[in-house]
Amino acid sequence: MMKQWFVSITTALILFVCSGYAQDSSSTIKPEEPELSGFRWLAVPGYAPETSLSLTGGGLYFWRRTNDNATNRLNQIFGGVQVTLRKQFILSFYPDVYFNNENIRLYGQAEVSRYPDYFYGVGTTTALTEETREPFTIFRTALIGSLLFSVNGKGIRNGVNIGVRFDFDYQNIVERKVGGLLESGTILGSDGGLIAGVGLAINYDSRDVAIAATQGGFVEFRAVPYLKALGGKYDFTRFTLDARTYWSVAGDSSYPHVLALHWYNELSTGDVPFFRMGLLGTSIGGTAVMRGIFNGRFRDKMMSAAQAEYRLPIGGRWGAVAFVGAGNVSSSLDAFQFEHIKIALGAGLRFALVPDEHINIRFDIGYGVSTKTLFPYISFTEAF
Repeated sequence: MMKQWFVSITTALILFVCSGYAQDSSSTIKPEEPELSGFRWLAVPGYAPETSLSLTGGGLYFWRRTNDNATNRLNQIFGGVQVTLRKQFILSFYPDVYFNNENIRLYGQAEVSRYPDYFYGVGTTTALTEETREPFTIFRTALIGSLLFSVNGKGIRNGVNIGVRFDFDYQNIVERKVGGLLESGTILGSDGGLIAGVGLAINYDSRDVAIAATQGGFVEFRAVPYLKALGGKYDFTRFTLDARTYWSVAGDSSYPHVLALHWYNELSTGDVPFFRMGLLGTSIGGTAVMRGIFNGRFRDKMMSAAQAEYRLPIGGRWGAVAFVGAGNVSSSLDAFQFEHIKIALGAGLRFALVPDEHINIRFDIGYGVSTKTLFPYISFTEAF
């Protein structure tokens, strides 16, 4: 559950730091003027079944243009280290910067990591279970990101944006189970290698806020060919569609009840290494989709998952959510089987760290109906 994990946490903490919230003797929260720039050291604990307890530490530099106000997006550069009780180590660098009056956005990640994980096999039904899964360890170096341009010239968040997606990702399998599937050489990618891709990214964003939207929508489509001609080891193409919508269905504008829907799809054609297949599990595309199912429990060339979440205030800074998700993987679009759909559901609590910015600490319990697994989660910001 590591990919882009820094981003969601640090985005929340940036706004917390920059907003300068203070509490007076009557416990009334009052906003202060934002800083134009600054630097902060951060230390953030968390928990997920893929990592166990974790700690993220690093430094964040942020700034605004001098004519901006608190409603504009921050530029940010974060660098840090994450360590976990499962002996996972991730050194990451995440820039997210805007140019030309927010009509150009460059964001992405550079990562060096050593990540012990588990392999269950490929497909919607696998021979391996929670008891027989194969441990393996990946050493990874990656440079992944997007350069987007506003089509109408009114800013990235005010219409259609189009640009380039780049993805250069080297993964080396440094440890495998003796006598296991990955050691047998029958799984494509079991000897690691570089994938190198450059392609198209296009999106539309009408959300009121990006961190925890209460209304609006977001749609993003990416088409990226990965080519040996670019220096990679594998030739394949990946198509990604990520769609989200939010409705305020009850309550007042300050504390609304929100119905949030999310649909995420990946389809790859060609020779796809197992470590870059579509994964069905906790973290998909950097968001929590199938809470209750271990990330990567199911993987294949295609995956499709949908979830619904109802969010409501319950008093003071506290809120509650209930969620359900469904999804599956397959070797192709034609092979997708609805009778093997996987189900996950659960509930959680939210504590508003910065109420006016919708920044929450998230406590969730997810149950995988199909896998009969129950997992807790602690993180920042909403799941999607």
